[in-house]
Amino acid sequence: MKYYITTTEVFETLNKENIQYAVYSIDKSKYIVITSDTLDDVLSTFSNASSLSTYTFENNADWVGDNTGIEESEFEEIEYLSGL
Repeated sequence: MKYYITTTEVFETLNKENIQYAVYSIDKSKYIVITSDTLDDVLSTFSNASSLSTYTFENNADWVGDNTGIEESEFEEIEYLSGL
């Protein structure tokens, strides 16, 4: 899997069948995306789930807003379902 932050506009163009996890930022301008696809037009790329999780804790105001972040285990436990 590959770990990215994209704009909402880029997210809307992705093949949703290849997305394992996705969550939008509090202001809905960005998405965290875990996908099997290789993406070029991204804001950030992470080497693994651990570094992505660390990023969300360091930038929690963008993602959770309660001085925490997204735990690494959540990326594996919560499945993205397109159309919901």
